[in-house]
Amino acid sequence: MSNARKTVEVVAGVIRDNRRQNHGRVLVSKRKPGRHLPNLWEFPGGKVELGESHAEALRRELHEEIGIDTRASRPLVSVTHRYPEKTIRLWLYEVSDYAQTPHGREGQALQWVSMNALPALDMPAADRPLVKVLPLDDRYAISLDPASFSEKDQFLRRWQACLAAGFRLLRLRAQAEGWNRIQAWLPELAAMTQEHDARWLVSGPLQQCLGAPADGVHLTSHQLLELSERPIEDEKLLAVSCHDLTEIQQAEAIGADFVLLSPVHATPSHAEAQGMGWERFTALVARSPLPVYALGGVRPDDLSRMRSAGAFGVAGISHFGWRR
Repeated sequence: MSNARKTVEVVAGVIRDNRRQNHGRVLVSKRKPGRHLPNLWEFPGGKVELGESHAEALRRELHEEIGIDTRASRPLVSVTHRYPEKTIRLWLYEVSDYAQTPHGREGQALQWVSMNALPALDMPAADRPLVKVLPLDDRYAISLDPASFSEKDQFLRRWQACLAAGFRLLRLRAQAEGWNRIQAWLPELAAMTQEHDARWLVSGPLQQCLGAPADGVHLTSHQLLELSERPIEDEKLLAVSCHDLTEIQQAEAIGADFVLLSPVHATPSHAEAQGMGWERFTALVARSPLPVYALGGVRPDDLSRMRSAGAFGVAGISHFGWRR
């Protein structure tokens, strides 16, 4: 008999206080005693029944559990987690319109909490990776190497233009030569980014990255394989570039917060790297225990399609404010 376990599909909703779409508190419910994972806080939802679409299951579960009628929702992200008893794929949906006031129809406790307070809650293992990415921009803009700019002001103007275009998650990507040039620029980049209420990560030589005044570190797949534990504190962001399931699982093992999965399609800048294609990308996202950003031949307007596969966001260089 096969040891393979069927994955249980679960849907849950991100319901925002006062129906605000970008900020504010979100609703969580407490699992009742006697159930799987009792007394933990979670995003309200439940199992997809046979023959149901995700949208149908979400409407039914939210009506049964918290008494609201869901009018509009869209996929946000999915993760797959293996508990000792079962494997679940949790699909998180943004509930953008609903009727009635949420209340615990099954006697469960509810509470509205800020995004910043979510990491402190005792939540199921499948939910925990989601709380770090939910406040992030779903468009991840990756810079050109500063070494390719002749002057400091050229690079800073490009960074400023990227922020002005609305990108709120940026990655400063620099090799050793680039890092030698930009050490003195980092405070200006940090201040500029903070002014726009954006977040930024750095990638390059690990020791320089760990000392940068950024919101986190982005590891290459080569750096990932050299690590056995998380190299930065939990309060910061840790992202990893991955290309297959083994690397994604290693990223989870060291405590990464999200991964970039690439290349989805072949790109002119990496002509030697054959794209994995939509089918392979979708299959890998379906098995990922961490939120995924798509990278490689994707654009910001591909976000909806990537979300349909369970990815959280899209990432890139030339179509994300950094054309050469």
